[in-house]
Amino acid sequence: MGVRRAGIINGLRWSVVADALGLPAENRQRGTYPLITEMVASDFWKQPAGSWSDDTSMSLGLIENLVSGGDYDDLMSRFENYMRFGTNTPRGELLDIGRTCAHAIRNYAINQFPARQCGDPSVHANGNGVLMYLAPLAVALQNDTSVAHRLTITRNYTMLTHGHARSVVASLIYLEVLHALHQGQALPAALVLVHELLISTIKDMTLLGELSTYGALFSPDFAQTKAGVIRTSGYVVDILLAACWLALNYQTPREAVLAAVNFGGDTDTIATALTAAWHPDITVDTKWWQQTLNHKLLNAHFEVFTAKFASS
Repeated sequence: MGVRRAGIINGLRWSVVADALGLPAENRQRGTYPLITEMVASDFWKQPAGSWSDDTSMSLGLIENLVSGGDYDDLMSRFENYMRFGTNTPRGELLDIGRTCAHAIRNYAINQFPARQCGDPSVHANGNGVLMYLAPLAVALQNDTSVAHRLTITRNYTMLTHGHARSVVASLIYLEVLHALHQGQALPAALVLVHELLISTIKDMTLLGELSTYGALFSPDFAQTKAGVIRTSGYVVDILLAACWLALNYQTPREAVLAAVNFGGDTDTIATALTAAWHPDITVDTKWWQQTLNHKLLNAHFEVFTAKFASS
């Protein structure tokens, strides 16, 4: 069972809509800004309504890499072009880039590190940046039946920008949950399955040790956690837990994206990607999609990606 064309397109479009809706709320604390229900301009970023951020820009670079069959150097070069020249952006200019991602790109472009050694291995470099752009990789790996191979590829892609084991484990959880959703699992069942899968498959003791950092996510009553307990800092553990909590409690992409952008922090694209993968037949909100900028660029990337990876 693979992801059909409509499911891929819907997921990609929902993620862009989430990114654009959430941009005005990015890095703001819950309850400190007006409720967002429509596309609005971002005062902080000085961007018009419908602008999307580095989440989408870096995802587009990954899409190009996957479609072309490029290696890790190819992807780092695409990220460099984004940071230096504003490629794959709403208006041809760099809007934002996370500190850890920028550090990794400089390691590649200036310090000439090997691509898979560019990610900062420091425990202080566990921001959520890698989760923001990685979802298309789950589509590309949907028909890979080797769990060990999928985990290896996910680890390699993660370490391009985030080198600490905690970030690697976040990516393993996120992409394996997406994989299970793409295979038709419901999210609660996917979380149980992925936890068991990772425990039985991961051989690296450092990675296995980091799995416990995400222990709350695999609790049977995690979805019943009070909203006030869920944190939305930029820390990768907080963001992955918050995104999964949102996807469990708001079970359509429209509900999830509105909840996410008003939840504070930076959960929008991750929570929406999970919800859209769980409900692949729900078409993107037409009004919101039409309000996002640079459709020509987005559609061109999405069409070639879908043509390559859709099951039908």
